Order: sequence, then structure tokens, then C-alpha cells
Amino acid sequence: MMFLPLLYGIIVGVVLAVIASMLKKKGYSKTTIIIYTLTSLALGVSLIAYGSTVVRGFEGFAYLLLGSPIVMICIFTICMTFFSNTKKHQVI
Repeated sequence: MMFLPLLYGIIVGVVLAVIASMLKKKGYSKTTIIIYTLTSLALGVSLIAYGSTVVRGFEGFAYLLLGSPIVMICIFTICMTFFSNTKKHQVI
């Protein structure tokens, strides 16, 4: 029961990474994908901050478990987007 928020965070992070890869395959610019990923990163950081400052305690720890995988997967997605060398047509 304790690892259920962690599982939810992993699922949300993977869905966000899949959406970013779909945007990349459709030919969107790197800037657009990085803005999308930074918005997702802000969501994860705000979940962690909300859990540690407002909720606190064991309930706040659930927000930490929910936000941490989102932050890690978003950082990974930013790195993969930044270092990709594909030159496709760009749609804004």
C-alpha cells in the first residue's frame, strides 16, 4: 500500500515520456518538447513541495513518492531530447 503512489508516479512519468517521444516523431521542434517537459518537471517539483510544506508527515511522504519518479523521468526526457541528432521538418 505504501508503494502505490510510487507506482502511480512511474505510470504518470512514463505516459509523459511517451507523449514527448510522440511529439518528437511528429516533427515538433526541440524547444516545444523541452517546454512541455519542463512543464511536467514543474508539476513533479510542485507535488514534492506541496507534500513537504503543506501536508507533511506520512501523508506528505506519499506526495514525495508520487513526484520523485515524475521529476527523474522528466530529467531523463530532457537529456534525451537535448542530445538527439534528428533533423526532421519542424512543426511549430
